[in-house]
Amino acid sequence: MKAFVPLFLLALILIPAAAFSSSVSLQWDPSADPDLAGYRVYYQANSPVQPFAGSGAVEGAAPIDVSTGTTASISGLDPRNSYYFAVTAYNASGAESVYSNVVQVKEMVPPVVGIISPAPNVTVTGSVAVNVSAVDNVGVTNAELYVNGKLLAGGNSAPYVFNWPTASLAPGQYTLTAKAYDAAGNVGTAEQVVFVSGDAAAPTVTITAPSSNKQVSGIVTVTAGATDNVGVTGLALYDNSTLVYAANQSPLSYNWNTATAGAGSHTLVVIASDAAGNAGSSSVTVTVSNDVTPPSVNILSPSSSTLSNANLKVSASAKDNVAVVRMEVYLDGALLLGTNSGSISASAKVAAGTHTVAVNAYDAAGNKGSRTVSVTR
Repeated sequence: MKAFVPLFLLALILIPAAAFSSSVSLQWDPSADPDLAGYRVYYQANSPVQPFAGSGAVEGAAPIDVSTGTTASISGLDPRNSYYFAVTAYNASGAESVYSNVVQVKEMVPPVVGIISPAPNVTVTGSVAVNVSAVDNVGVTNAELYVNGKLLAGGNSAPYVFNWPTASLAPGQYTLTAKAYDAAGNVGTAEQVVFVSGDAAAPTVTITAPSSNKQVSGIVTVTAGATDNVGVTGLALYDNSTLVYAANQSPLSYNWNTATAGAGSHTLVVIASDAAGNAGSSSVTVTVSNDVTPPSVNILSPSSSTLSNANLKVSASAKDNVAVVRMEVYLDGALLLGTNSGSISASAKVAAGTHTVAVNAYDAAGNKGSRTVSVTR
């Protein structure tokens, strides 16, 4: 008999059978040799080392004689094992060809998956730790968590604990699906229904400055803080419904220029929001009173521009729309006297010549009023 043309194993189909066994269907190219007497199927578990000497199949140990057909079904195989298959042809004299190409059927046992927590049908809120268990007869290569069919996270090593943020989700029913994979491509799945309560708690806001009903002027530092059961995502400051400042975290601090805000009553509102869209607020009402009017100064003495002797006496008073808080007398540019009142009197010895007397008055807003006279001795 001349040498056989090598056979080619065309197809392999896995057919699950009983709960703990599986069947494999094989198909190969027919041999064109006229001396063909039949084919033999060789198989072996978990090793590609030839010759194959497998056992355990319903059809018997390897090799299995399948006559002259070009298909065979090998049943009763342990799905926990990987199997290697090859086919040979033989003639009436018993001469046998070399092995065909080798086909591997990987183990078919999927990982066993479970969702340990949260428990089924519980109501969850905030940040939820989803604990997934996954074991496999060979080894788990990857685990994934899906929420309503959408991939949330994955991991390739135990423990498989995935963080599920629910604060921004709408209340209702959600399906958690855990999947685990092994190196053979088998997939194990577990599914669980839970309920999300949603975050209905609004942040609490406190304005720490300025206090309500206070009269303010100039630059005022507005400070506020906010707390939330999950987390504050934004803070906004409004002046009489006009947004003046926004921040993405607590606390808030803003230097408010009251000079541009305008005189009168102002309601300052701080609004805090969270990821679920809940909003909390707090407000204070203040009165802006920016004093821009300087004091007016009246120099009573000296009343004449001429001095008859060296004794200079200075007397002055000042008025303001709010109040005078300080007055000063300068003689020839040098401070002669200062006082924290609306009137002042000072004296000095002066030499012959012309001298300059200046009186300044200040209010609480820092406005300054001045009057200057010259005297000659």
